Amino acid sequence: MPPSRTERAYEGPPSRIATRIGPTVALLLILFEHRRATCLMSNSVDDWVSGSAVVCNGIPGLTKEQRELCYRNPDVTVTAIKGLQMAISECQHQFMWHRWNCSSLTPSSRTQQSSVLLQRGYRETAFAYAISAAGVAHNVARACSMGRLLSCSCDPSSYADKTPTTSNARDVQWKWGGCSHNLEYGIEFSRQFLDMREKAGDIQSTVNLHNNQAGRLALASNMQMRCKCHGMSGSCELKTCWKIVPDFRVIGKTLKDRFRNAVLVTQTNLGKVTPSNRIRGSRRRQRQRKHRGGGRRRKLRDLPKQLYYYQKSPNFCERDSTIDIAGTVGRRCNKTSTGGDGCASLCCGRGYNVVRQRRTERCSCKFHWCCFVQCQNCTVEEWITVCK
Repeated sequence: MPPSRTERAYEGPPSRIATRIGPTVALLLILFEHRRATCLMSNSVDDWVSGSAVVCNGIPGLTKEQRELCYRNPDVTVTAIKGLQMAISECQHQFMWHRWNCSSLTPSSRTQQSSVLLQRGYRETAFAYAISAAGVAHNVARACSMGRLLSCSCDPSSYADKTPTTSNARDVQWKWGGCSHNLEYGIEFSRQFLDMREKAGDIQSTVNLHNNQAGRLALASNMQMRCKCHGMSGSCELKTCWKIVPDFRVIGKTLKDRFRNAVLVTQTNLGKVTPSNRIRGSRRRQRQRKHRGGGRRRKLRDLPKQLYYYQKSPNFCERDSTIDIAGTVGRRCNKTSTGGDGCASLCCGRGYNVVRQRRTERCSCKFHWCCFVQCQNCTVEEWITVCK
């Protein structure tokens, strides 16, 4: 049997949540926990329904279908919004030195698609959809195993077969144990929460659905296994193993690589989305090269995992509020770099200014027994380069 919720690992105080997910979502989460505790004590269905309504009505941008889903699973929905915030933070990290840096995306814009960029078919749009779907699935799957959600717990498929298995590498037996993250539930809720918006059946909806699934596949293909040894004096005669979702930075890097190799698609008269002639031509050349036996043999793309786009991206250099482009004026750049963070690329040929920046940071920190750290505030001045 899976371990009870009281036996699961403690992963830190709840107070850390507010620093990660923003004040609005943190307030909703605290409100829901209070409502849930009140309902459990009163054992009243009416209290539970009213508490769900308060939480769900406080989340901006939900469609009618999403709100109904929230009424049924308010705790999971709040966790999903938290996953969207994590995804947007990761997007901003991956694109911090790009002309487009995800600055216009927020969890509310992702749920209601108020950002104009989310209504386009750019590579950047594809990444935004994929990382969001992966973020929801990641956070929900992890929350299930931590006992934070009422509708799920540890992954039940890990306990279907408790027969010890012998490893091929060493003569060590292992079996499923612990509390695996519930990836199946996380992916299913991500599909219900995000895919229900795409109903038109046109190329935009078809591509959005594909990129949502590509993000979830990136998560599924990077699941990790953790094991604990058992035996006399740590001999590890038997190991119990469980599956966990990876650190979300791994998913961000995976999708960033697929962003660079995104597939341009077109829509046929029958409504089917297919790779463009350029992609089909390259695949034909690969088959001809393989048939001749010459050249380097390359594997064909695994298209379900690739990101799709159908519109050429703008250069994102100049500010244009009508299409949600912030531009690069005032962005910090590296004048000595020749890469994407360099002033030549980031400033789009406009040049840069050298300005003096003053900031306050903690310094001279000392640990006092027991148990706190005391620091001083130091003012640091430096010269930085920013785009004109």
